[in-house]
Amino acid sequence: MTLDRSRPPEAGPARPLSIPRPDRHRLPNGLTVAAVRRPRLPEASLALVLPAGADSVGSQQAGLASLVAKVLPEGSSGKTSREMATMLDGLGVHLGVSVGYDSMILRLHTLSDQLEPALEALASVALAPDFLADEVDRCRAERLDAIRRSRDEPAEVAADVMAELLYGDHPYGRLTRGREGSVARLDRSDLVEFHARRFSPRVATLVACGDLPDGFNDLVTDCFGAWRGVDVDHGAPDTASAVASPGIVLVDRPGSGQSEIRMGAIGLERGDPHEPVARVTNAILGGLFNSRLNMNLREDKGWTYGARSTLSLRRSRGPVSLRAAVETAVTGAAVREMLGEVQAMRESPPSEGEMRTATGALTRSLPLRFETNSQIAGTIAEQVIYGLPNDYWSTFSSRIGGVSRDSVMELADRMIDPDGLAILVVGDSDEVLPDLEELGSVTLRGVP
Repeated sequence: MTLDRSRPPEAGPARPLSIPRPDRHRLPNGLTVAAVRRPRLPEASLALVLPAGADSVGSQQAGLASLVAKVLPEGSSGKTSREMATMLDGLGVHLGVSVGYDSMILRLHTLSDQLEPALEALASVALAPDFLADEVDRCRAERLDAIRRSRDEPAEVAADVMAELLYGDHPYGRLTRGREGSVARLDRSDLVEFHARRFSPRVATLVACGDLPDGFNDLVTDCFGAWRGVDVDHGAPDTASAVASPGIVLVDRPGSGQSEIRMGAIGLERGDPHEPVARVTNAILGGLFNSRLNMNLREDKGWTYGARSTLSLRRSRGPVSLRAAVETAVTGAAVREMLGEVQAMRESPPSEGEMRTATGALTRSLPLRFETNSQIAGTIAEQVIYGLPNDYWSTFSSRIGGVSRDSVMELADRMIDPDGLAILVVGDSDEVLPDLEELGSVTLRGVP
């Protein structure tokens, strides 16, 4: 048999996917526990999910949640940062704290025989952080240094300015790390107050996945049962209905050999009924390597190493963004091509081949979310953060498969209107301004 290597092989049938469902119960203090038992390996992953994201602070304290996440592991229950690190290393435990716009998650991975002391360590960090003054000062100085360094990175500048153009003073209008002015004002009392206001068992969920003992719930009660906290306002931030500053903005970066291009609109919230259509639309436009944006700007024109689009689904309506880094000389032409691809998504349905590729990429990659204990804990944490139904993942493939070509075009027409986009270029104004002005009025601004 001779293989025809000019044609890729047809994909086989998708394998059935078993989605683990956690056992849930609540402690008397209100803490929700969601546990999945997988005894195949002697390990476990834990995630304590809290409504303590960047959307829970005002613009004057932007960066507070991120700084709290940075300082939390640096001393608790009377142990210094060094003593905490020594203890965790001795247990063979990895503990990390991450923060996004919508939540803060304390993650821990441990061997099964160290689960009890690992749970105690997690409870210590979450419930009894010391926020030592020296550690707060050190972590704040490190964060300020990182913010200052980011001004030399065009992609970082573009991300910061784009958030503001899209959302203005909305909580999504600033990066989670904050800006120099707001971070410099933060002190220990701000971190202590944030912890007291946002950390409460009444709105927290402990997710566990792995080789859990029969008495796991008793262990959780021993470690977290005495936790007390206040009522927490956990409502999503106000919905942004339109781009705050549509039009073209140019951030001057003299002498730059390339330009960072961003375009953005306000998309959907996580769990929106149109989410499957939005995911397919994004995949076709710029979410895959063989998407329209990348095939145009990279493969056809050779102007960039990669052009893509991103759909960010949050508790309130997140952004749809397009991005590319191109040579300075083709900046204006690249902006035209990107706008042309946006318009094309709105004017004609995608081909059957594009639909097969997009839906296949979204559904056939789904098993990768459920390979490890950490991944399973992460998907359950997502359901907690966004209030997703229990069957969200088990019905995911069928909902993606039900997306039609016409629905993609209709959603694109509603969601990414070229006239309402925020368009940002970070580059050399002497070189790129004339071409950009041919596309419309251009606002010049500096690095924030």
